[in-house]
Amino acid sequence: MELLMDYLKVFILSATPIIEIRGGLPLGIMLGLSRWEAFAVSALGNIAVIIPLRLLLWKLEIFLVQNRLTNGLYGRMVRKARSKRASFEKYGKYALLLFVAVPLPTTGAWTACVAAHIFGISIRNSFMIISAGVICSGLIILTAKILTLTGVSYFW
Repeated sequence: MELLMDYLKVFILSATPIIEIRGGLPLGIMLGLSRWEAFAVSALGNIAVIIPLRLLLWKLEIFLVQNRLTNGLYGRMVRKARSKRASFEKYGKYALLLFVAVPLPTTGAWTACVAAHIFGISIRNSFMIISAGVICSGLIILTAKILTLTGVSYFW
């Protein structure tokens, strides 16, 4: 039962915005999960939000466009974001993949879902691209964690 709760903690933390896999994976290792268990659960938690978030963004956009108070501000924000479309199209889907793969604050699946929605990438394509980015990000974090732990234990 305790192991299931640890899985749940890692899964939920990895599904939260900003923290995502960058926080879930180290938490899993700290809770005593094997490296690969922590990786799998945190990756699944981060990937699990992609489709629901993309669907929610469609509904949110409808609300923002139909509301007189938010329509103008939302329109300006979208136009500004879409003005960067040329640089996005230059690198294509690889830009979104790299955006998610680099484990920095605000460069995770949540922000990528917003970008994919604004740039009109289909839900299917964005799911595949963002999922691949999450896995790459998790592997980078796992490698850094292993190297850090190995380096520390080498000197102790």
